[in-house]
Amino acid sequence: MRQAQIKILGYGGLIPFFGCVALAHGSEQPDFWIYSLHIYGVIIASFLGAISWGLAISSKSMLPVQRDFLVYWGVIPAILGWVCMLIPQTVRLYPLLLLFLLNLGVDVYICKKHTLPKFWLELRVYLTCGVVLALLFAAISL
Repeated sequence: MRQAQIKILGYGGLIPFFGCVALAHGSEQPDFWIYSLHIYGVIIASFLGAISWGLAISSKSMLPVQRDFLVYWGVIPAILGWVCMLIPQTVRLYPLLLLFLLNLGVDVYICKKHTLPKFWLELRVYLTCGVVLALLFAAISL
């Protein structure tokens, strides 16, 4: 897959974040759209964790300790996302926001340890900023 396609898909993934925020502000069912935002956020956080599994499985030159870290880390965003969904909706956005920042921090660490395309980390930073903004807009609206 080419870099341009990856960027288009990545930025396209922000549409549901901002769409849910806009619909929460403009509809008669804001709680439904905030809940939809939570669900989508947890799904995306889980997806980001799973990327590390792909890296662990595909890299042939990785040390076992590095591979173990990536495999274990790969399930943590899904578990933390699930925990976020157990928190009352009125405060759920903040732990979810922290989960995305944690995901980015691990991605920065992974990039320092492994050779990944430069655009990938740049894209991750921009996308995380977009998600954080959407979650903050949603939190302000509650």
